[in-house]
Amino acid sequence: MRTTTSSLALTIIACLLFDAGAIAKEQKPPTPTGWGYDAKGSVDVRPKPSERKKPTLRLGRGGLVPIFELKQAAGRTWARVVAVDTASLTPQGGWIDASQIETLPIGQYPMDAELLKLLGGPYLDDFTAAHTAIARFLVRQGERESALVCFLGSPILPQARFQVFLPSRGKFTLGPYLEFPFADLKAAITSLEIRDLVGDGNECLVTRETFNLGPENEGVSLVIRRLEAGGLKTLWKAPVEFINLASFPPKIQVLAPPEKNIGGAGTVTKGDVEFRARDRISEPVWKGKVEFHVFGREQPVETIAVEKVCAWDGTRFAALY
Repeated sequence: MRTTTSSLALTIIACLLFDAGAIAKEQKPPTPTGWGYDAKGSVDVRPKPSERKKPTLRLGRGGLVPIFELKQAAGRTWARVVAVDTASLTPQGGWIDASQIETLPIGQYPMDAELLKLLGGPYLDDFTAAHTAIARFLVRQGERESALVCFLGSPILPQARFQVFLPSRGKFTLGPYLEFPFADLKAAITSLEIRDLVGDGNECLVTRETFNLGPENEGVSLVIRRLEAGGLKTLWKAPVEFINLASFPPKIQVLAPPEKNIGGAGTVTKGDVEFRARDRISEPVWKGKVEFHVFGREQPVETIAVEKVCAWDGTRFAALY
């Protein structure tokens, strides 16, 4: 009886080990075959290789994503990719129209493990590394090789990292970086795209970043930065959303010019930015409105329109207000 029981136990253990090995083999992540580079922007990631399916994510201009396979469907070539949502730093698998991206060799840019090894510190921990998502972007630097800019983070870390990797003799080295809070499963950078705004081939990084100045005093800023002299230089920053209902003035006073009312006590600002070409420069144009509120009333008592071109002065764009 003991022999039979022991044999049965060994058989069960062997089966469990075999099943675990099979599951691990099935769950092993696939190996990418190339990189997809979004040079134009507005590339949709869809759940299926079909335009009939609603996009689950949109790549930002300059985005770099791993390609795992190509497939013909509906008369088009589709690429299966994994893209990272910068707002939550979560990877999402899907399909993109291969004609809308440039395909690059897989060996041209480092994989996640190599980047995390360069970063060191907490990113060397196996559990942290396994739960860290990396959104990649290429930033052209004139006649020099493109820099690799990554926004990366993990829900188990308090900070998300905006890291530049600089090309050097066929490899990449650590460049400048910024850190942002990563709380409530949300990252401070909600979107990121790359644009040549100055017209000299040195591209800019355009981000939307949340800010919180206290209760009922928060919003989203659009920030333009550029790689200069080994650092990240801010060329422009302006809110595109600004709620300041923490306090209310005793009397509403509309300031001139109208952009000076943005962020004032008792106001709600809603706007957006478009880029308008002037010669080789693409200048930010802020368009939106400022609502004036009083305590105890939901609807604004007054609303004014704002539009301002923020001209390039040779070193940066003019401030909004």
